[in-house]
Formats: sequence, C-alpha cells, structure tokens
Amino acid sequence: MMSTTQLLTAVGALVVAQTTYSLLRVLAVYFGPSRVGRYLHGPHSYALITGATDGIGKGVAHELYKKGFNLILHGRNEEKLKKVVEELKASGSGRDIRTWIADANRADVDFAAAAAQWEGLEITLVIHNVGSAPVRESTIDGIAAGELLTDIQRNDLFPLLLTRAVLPQLRRAAGPTQLVFVGSLSSAFPIPRIVPYGATKAFLRQLSAALGSDEAFRARSTPNVTTLYMDVGSVASNAHKTDVSLMTPAAEAFAKHFVHCIGCGRASVIPYWPHALQTCTVGFLPDSLLQKELFKAMEAEMDLLKKH
Repeated sequence: MMSTTQLLTAVGALVVAQTTYSLLRVLAVYFGPSRVGRYLHGPHSYALITGATDGIGKGVAHELYKKGFNLILHGRNEEKLKKVVEELKASGSGRDIRTWIADANRADVDFAAAAAQWEGLEITLVIHNVGSAPVRESTIDGIAAGELLTDIQRNDLFPLLLTRAVLPQLRRAAGPTQLVFVGSLSSAFPIPRIVPYGATKAFLRQLSAALGSDEAFRARSTPNVTTLYMDVGSVASNAHKTDVSLMTPAAEAFAKHFVHCIGCGRASVIPYWPHALQTCTVGFLPDSLLQKELFKAMEAEMDLLKKH
C-alpha cells in the first residue's frame, strides 16, 4: 500500500510534469517555428484582412504578402486602400491583391455579394481585424444609444456576418483554413472607460471558441476550418496614438508576432510575449490590487491621449 509520503511525492511529480508541459507548449508558440505556412497551399492561396488600411491590419497584410499569400484587403476608404496596395506591389512579387470597400459601421453591407465576387478564389485565412471603440469620458449611461449600436455593428456584427458569408468557401478549400479574430485583453480584465469595447471583444472571444468547437463537432475528425482568438494588448498606431515602448510595440513590429502565432494550434493566444508575461503576472494579483493597477493604467492612458 502506498504511504502518504509516496502519494504526495507522486502528486507533486505529476504537478511538476504538467506545469513543465504547459510551459513548453507556451514557449513553443513564441520561439518555435511559425505554422502560418500550413495555410499557404500553393501560389493561389488568399488571405482576407479586414481593416487593412492602417495599424495592425496593414502590418499583417505586409507580413502575409512577404510570406507568399495573395491578398484581399478590406477598408472603407478607397484612397487609403490604393495607397496600401501600391506599397505592397512595390515589393515586386507580382502576387494578386484585391480590394473590398465596405463601411463596417453600417448595417447594409452586402456580404453575399462580397462572397460571390470571391467565388473561385482559394481563401485560406480570414483576419477579422476591423474594430474599435474610443476611450470615452462619459459613463455608459451617458453614451448615445446610436454610438453603442455602432460599436456593436463594427466590432461584432460585421465579423459575424462576414464569417457566415465565407464559411462555405473555407470548408471547400483544398487544405486547412483559419478564421483569426483580433480580440483584446480588455475582454479578460474589467478595464474602466472602455466598457463597450471590452464587451464587444468578449463576444468575439466566445464566437471564435464556439465556432471552432462547432466545426470540429460537425466534422467528426480534423475540421478544415479552425479558429483563433488573438488577445491583443497595447499597440501604437494611428488609431491608438501613444509612445512606442517594450510594452507598447509599433503596429509593424507587433504584426510580425501576430503572424508568427497564426496556426499555433491553440484556441486563443496572446501574440506578443511581453504582453503574455505581463498578463501572467497581473493574474496573480487579488481583485482589490488588480483594480488599482487597472485604474493606474487607464489614468496613464488618458494622460497620453491628452498629449497626442
């Protein structure tokens, strides 16, 4: 019969083994080889990127183009889209770049027509990047209902309905495909001043996880379509004017980490490892201290916004 000491030793060894395995899995995401190439089935694979005229979306477009993907770039400003296309084509790769102009703030986007114009293209990656909500001085009861509905339309309904439109095409692809949802750490922490933003990103987190599970359930084997939720922290861009630092990388630098994590095999990931380390550290704080730290972070954010 096993003694108490032997039992505790066995349990301790199991905990150490499990912790070590989990740590190695995390390290493999950041420092192992990227698996984004599994979605490049050949010279005709396309990546569809929403909100591609600036910031993270534009940076991701450049990274995927370098890696051999053809692109479908979404934006609502035709001139900005043309400028991004010109920048990409200057590389001389000759790969195809298409554009899709649609206002994510509007409820009358014709998603069926968009999907119809891409029929026959091998779309293997969809990057749901479009989305934003400002840091507001007002509490939620002081925000106009129309503004809140626009936040939900842009951040939730637009990616939901686009996903609905392109899913059949992704399932028919010759190889694996992935839907990537650009989320936010604000969906995991109760950050003040951005209540609507955090709530809409929490919707995307659940949409991504449940959709991935549903595809696997229906396939009863390895599904053709997988999903990935990217927990994004502070990133400097035109939409988020702030100083660049280790904890706030420029959008172009962040995009490299983002693309590296595509296809990592996890349901969700924090693509920038300093943010992951920061999140892990903050996660050990009791709720009272966590709230104080979040208050400090928001006060610093407000100060930076006033400077810019």
